[in-house]
Formats: sequence, C-alpha cells, structure tokens
Amino acid sequence: MKTKTTTGIERQKQVVDRNTLSVALGIAENTVLARVREGMPYVQRGSRGRPWQFDIAECVAWDRDRAVKKATGVVKGDETDAMLNRRLLTARVKREEIEAAKVAEEVVPVDEVETAVVSAFTGVRQAMLALPERSALRLLAAQDETEIKEILREEIDLALHALADLDLLESWDDDTGD
Repeated sequence: MKTKTTTGIERQKQVVDRNTLSVALGIAENTVLARVREGMPYVQRGSRGRPWQFDIAECVAWDRDRAVKKATGVVKGDETDAMLNRRLLTARVKREEIEAAKVAEEVVPVDEVETAVVSAFTGVRQAMLALPERSALRLLAAQDETEIKEILREEIDLALHALADLDLLESWDDDTGD
C-alpha cells in the first residue's frame, strides 16, 4: 500500500505490530499505548483478536516531533523559554508601573486604606448604636406607625450621610503634605 508523506513524496507504507514498533522506538509495549493516548498515529486499533497496526514511518516521525517539542518545552502545556520570558517581562513592567504610581502618589498604601475604612465603619456603628438613645423620646411622642417609621428613617439617614461625608483618605492626605 502506498501513501503520501507530508512532503508529497509517495512511499510504501510499512505496517508493523505493537511489539515491532516498540523495538524500533526502543520503548516498552505499554509505552506505545501511552504514546497512542498522546496522539501517536495508528493504522488499526487493537482489540480482542485484532492486533494493533502502525505505519512505522509515521510513528517514527511523530515520536521525533514529540521529542523535539519536549526538548523545547512545548509538550502538554509546558511553557517555552520565550513564554516564560514574556511572563517575566510583563511582571517587571507591572512592578515598574506600580513603583512609578507610588512615586507620583497615585496609589495609597493598603494598610492606610484599611485603617480609614475601619475608622469609617466604627463611626457608622457608633451612629447606629446611638439611634435608640437619640430617638427614644421622639418615638414615645409619635402618634402612629407611619410617624415611627419616618423618625427611624431620618435617624438612619443621618447616620448614613455621616458615612457618605467622610473623607476616608483625609489622614493620608495630611501625612503627605497635600
């Protein structure tokens, strides 16, 4: 049986069984099956009473290409040196951009933001906890449910406006001299 190669030249197809192929490639028979799972070409899949059949030239070419890819780091999702260098360059550029933003005072240290947020939430918590004390007398004087709801909405709104009016980075601005 004749077949065309990737270069277009016709050649005689030499079909061999799994044992012969394993000897030709210098690998175990089980390794041949592992390579088939990786994509090694075969002519006929083996089953009960039917032996595996391989075109030895195609398998040798496939195994050679696999070895080259493995040596250059492109097998099974491995990254090539070029890909690793690109990731490294990208990380360096990002780090330099962050450093430039720090120098230009365009970023705020995380610990200072955390301190400001904790302070803001502490203020809201205190305002919410003060609601009963601040509104108790007004609630006692209320005539109906609608008036009670309105008083509570006003008090909650007051506490939330205090949060909205906070300048979370005011202390950071003061430290930097702005």
